[in-house]
Amino acid sequence: MTIRKSRGFTILELMVTLTVLAVLMAIAVPSFRGTMRRARMSNAVNTMVGDVQFSRSEAATRRQFVSICRSVDGKTCALDGADYDVGYLMYAYDASVDGPNQVYDAAKHTLLRTTPITADVSIQATDANVVTFGQAGLPVANGARTSMQFVFCARVPGKTTGVGLNNNESPGSRVTLGVSGSLVNTKLVSGANCLPTG
Repeated sequence: MTIRKSRGFTILELMVTLTVLAVLMAIAVPSFRGTMRRARMSNAVNTMVGDVQFSRSEAATRRQFVSICRSVDGKTCALDGADYDVGYLMYAYDASVDGPNQVYDAAKHTLLRTTPITADVSIQATDANVVTFGQAGLPVANGARTSMQFVFCARVPGKTTGVGLNNNESPGSRVTLGVSGSLVNTKLVSGANCLPTG
C-alpha cells in the first residue's frame, strides 16, 4: 500500500501569485473606471436625445406645445440654473389657449415624462429658459435663443455636483438642437471646457 503525500503551495508561490494579481488589478481598475464613466455619459446623452425627440414627436402628434424644463423635484420647473443634470420635465399644453414657453402647471398641463437626477454626469445647457416645440414639431424661439446646446461631461468619482471634466480618458459631448429641430451630437475637443459656447 502506497501513501501519497499531498503537496500544497509554498509561501513563495503564493507571494508571486498575489504580486501578479496586484499588478494586473493596478492596470485594469483605472481602465475599468474610465470605461464606466464613458458608459454613464453615453447613457445620459442618449437619454437626453431620446427625450428631445420624444417631445418633438408628441408636439406634432398632439398638435400642442410640448415643453422641457429643468426640475429639481420632478414636479415643478426650476428656472434658476442651466444644469439639467438635476432632472427635467416634459409636458404638453393647448396651443390655442396658452402661448409657448409656459412653466409647468399641474392643473393646466399634461405631464408626459420626468427624467431624474444624473449625478455622475454634468449636463450644462445654453440657458435656464424652457425649451418648447410647436405643433409642427419645430423648436419655438425663447427670448434671443435660436438654438440650444447641452454639454455633457463625466464627473470625477465622488463628486455629484458641478461641471464635469473633459479629457482623453472620457471625452465630453455637445448636443445642439437647431432651429429646424435637428440634433447634432459632437465630441468635445480634448481640454475644452464643459460649458455651452453660445
